[in-house]
Amino acid sequence: DRFREGLRIKMAVGGGNGFIEYIPGEYAWRAVEAPGYMVVHCLWVVGREKGRGCGTALLEECVREARDRKMHGVAAVTAIGETGLCDTGFYLKNGFQLLNTCPPGVDLVTLKFHRRAPDPRFTGGGAAPDAAPGNDVTVFYTHQCPYVYDGLEQLGQMGDERGMRVAARNLASAEEVRREAPSPFGTFVVCRGDNVLTHLVHHSATGKLRRRLQRADPVVQNKLRVIS
Repeated sequence: DRFREGLRIKMAVGGGNGFIEYIPGEYAWRAVEAPGYMVVHCLWVVGREKGRGCGTALLEECVREARDRKMHGVAAVTAIGETGLCDTGFYLKNGFQLLNTCPPGVDLVTLKFHRRAPDPRFTGGGAAPDAAPGNDVTVFYTHQCPYVYDGLEQLGQMGDERGMRVAARNLASAEEVRREAPSPFGTFVVCRGDNVLTHLVHHSATGKLRRRLQRADPVVQNKLRVIS
């Protein structure tokens, strides 16, 4: 379904190890309004290939296609040092500009081809409504990224270990993400009440979430019921 909307996934071959995923802004699974822009969902370079130009080459491929399609430019939801999100500094080094920042430290960057083109904008990323009454943690997730399922499994295990109630709320469309996601990242967001704790997608973020939970409320360890 996403490929019919213009989704692209391109791999680096023969000189790098990484990929880029992007889609026209009208169909992007991010809480942004970016019609006429190409929106990067994910750009990932792994292992020893980092720092060798692989990421820049992948990003240039997205920029090239956006120019060929006579779009306004390229946009991305980024952050600084947040596992699972593209790094803001990488985009700035490649000619993008920072448009806005939204709690908890999520950025919107863009490369505009025409000065008079309208700017993309965040559509909210405000308070997160509880998905179930009395839950300790609510995770808002989509089916847009395959790493989501690993994150859901980890949260379930953490709930079992800590006696923590965990509720999961599926955002089933790009429109729903723009309307209801508590963070512009949209794909996977872990919340406590109306506070975004983390965008837990990979194993390495688990410790960060545990620490944030402890700071938020140490008695959460005494909860008894898990909602999955």
